[in-house]
Amino acid sequence: MPWSRSTVWRQGSILARKDFQVVGLSDDSEAEVAVVISHDCDIANNNLNVEPSVEFIIARIIAENDGNCTYGKNPRTLHLDYICGEETVHLELTASRKSVIQKSKLEAVSPDETYYPSCSNQILQSWLASRYRRHALPNSLVARLSKVFSYIEKEGKKNANGILSFHIDYEPREELSPKEPYELWINIVHVTDESNYCEMCKQLALKLKEKFPELLKKTENEGTVDLRRCEAISEAEFTLRDMRETVEFRLDHLSYRAEPFGPVT
Repeated sequence: MPWSRSTVWRQGSILARKDFQVVGLSDDSEAEVAVVISHDCDIANNNLNVEPSVEFIIARIIAENDGNCTYGKNPRTLHLDYICGEETVHLELTASRKSVIQKSKLEAVSPDETYYPSCSNQILQSWLASRYRRHALPNSLVARLSKVFSYIEKEGKKNANGILSFHIDYEPREELSPKEPYELWINIVHVTDESNYCEMCKQLALKLKEKFPELLKKTENEGTVDLRRCEAISEAEFTLRDMRETVEFRLDHLSYRAEPFGPVT
């Protein structure tokens, strides 16, 4: 029957592998399901001249989540939980593995309703958006903080399950000569699921402040950075205003230059 606004497909719906051939997806040996990533409004639009297709991301089932890929921390890979029966299933979504399926073909199948998300689609939506809204840091700041970034990456991965994000602020927001200093503020935002995450992030902030002069000395020829603050803060205390006034620093941030000084994942 023709596509209608009452379609059962929604963002986050699961397409089972058994239906891949029906809708024209290739039989990828690593693919176990495909997840709808189009917005509900676009999916429901029955004007096929305007919205003729639905976008999916191919996903595979993994044994357990990597904390570095949960909560949308990594813009290339997302580990997302679904409930299947009475079990939690961990899915790995890779941003580059997108596929477009025509609605005319999707009409022939239904979502696999044995899967349903363990939480809202907000994490999925934020992760999809982050790939395009990542902030590129000035070359001169990346060069000065290259050793600091490496340290954050190493320590952050050790404690990935408790860390929601690193948010930084810096001034001025422009390229500087090596003679001009930057000012830097670092917020380590932790989740509130477990009480020990707070103390863990406080200790990480303390260690980073102690190590900062030593790390910065290794790149002293590039210029200096004045660390004004480095603190742990809970997701409950980190406000919308804080989000607006800071940059969510991801460990794969690129500078404006083609060959970045910072770490790339």
